[in-house]
Parts: sequence; C-alpha cells; structure tokens
Amino acid sequence: MYNADYIIQTVEKLRKKYRTKDPYELCSAMHIVLYRKDLQKKLKGFFFYQSRQKSIVVDSNVNPVLERILIAHELGHAVLHKEVAMMHGFQEMEMFEGTAKPMEYEANLFAAELLLDDEEVLEHLRDQTFFETAAALEIPAALLDFKLTTLRAKGECFSSSSPINSKADFLKDDCGAYDQMSF
Repeated sequence: MYNADYIIQTVEKLRKKYRTKDPYELCSAMHIVLYRKDLQKKLKGFFFYQSRQKSIVVDSNVNPVLERILIAHELGHAVLHKEVAMMHGFQEMEMFEGTAKPMEYEANLFAAELLLDDEEVLEHLRDQTFFETAAALEIPAALLDFKLTTLRAKGECFSSSSPINSKADFLKDDCGAYDQMSF
C-alpha cells in the first residue's frame, strides 16, 4: 500500500514530466486510450491493461465534472496499480477483496492531488466552510476530504478535522453523476 507522501511525489513527477495536470492531456501523453461507453449506470468507469495497451473506460452518461474526476481516479490506477491490472486482466478491482479498498483509497488520493491546487483549496478554506469550498471548487465533498489528507501530509494544519469520513468507494455513489448540473 502506498502512503500519501508517495502519491504526492508520484503526481508531482507526472506534472513535471508532462508539464500538465490535466487528466485528459496526461492520458494522451502516456498513451492511455480513453473510451466513453454507455455503461448503463452499472459502472462509472474502470482501468484495464491488455496486450500492452492501457485503457480507461468511462460511462458516457456521467456529467463532465464527474467525468474529469473519474478519469483522474482511473489514471491513478493506471500509474499506481498497473501490475494488478496486468495480472488479473479485465475484472473489477473490488473482486480482490483484500486489496480493493486500499487501491481505491490510493486512486482517490491521486485524483485529489492531481486535480486540486493546494493554494486554491487553502484560499477557499480560509474564508469558507468545508462544504462551501467543495461547492466553489465544483467537486464532491469526499474528494475535498481526500485533498485534506494530502495537505496534512505536506504539513498543513487545520483547526478542525473534516466533517466527513470519506469512503474509499465514494465514486460508486450517485452523487449527481448523471445530472447535468455540477456539484
């Protein structure tokens, strides 16, 4: 299992190497094929590695805000968990009960670190509540909770803890995924 410091360093290396934090641009630069398929609201997205080709599939029905988060999350799997995908082929990660939650947690930390700028988050938190900050950033509150974890790993102190305790599998929840409105 990777800790927050390792994930922070991994994201920073990717940002420097590819000169972007945009998940779409990173997928292109890393030769990860992105597919949009109608998954009929059964699954929002997944990463798979087959025949030396990395691929991310996202449900074509999710809204653009969540699509970006899903791609960043699946990119986390591509970077951090490629070996698992290589060994097990096309299967849902949750089938590996002992490793599913830690891998989902790590992919969420990766997505939060990739998508959310430290200074922007801290600036909002100075003047707004946790939930107001999530709304202003147009992200689910759970993703902000994961970002607070990476900020704490960087030495940022907060007067109070997060008002929520995010689940590793929060992206499975509806959370407005199919609404045309943002978070």
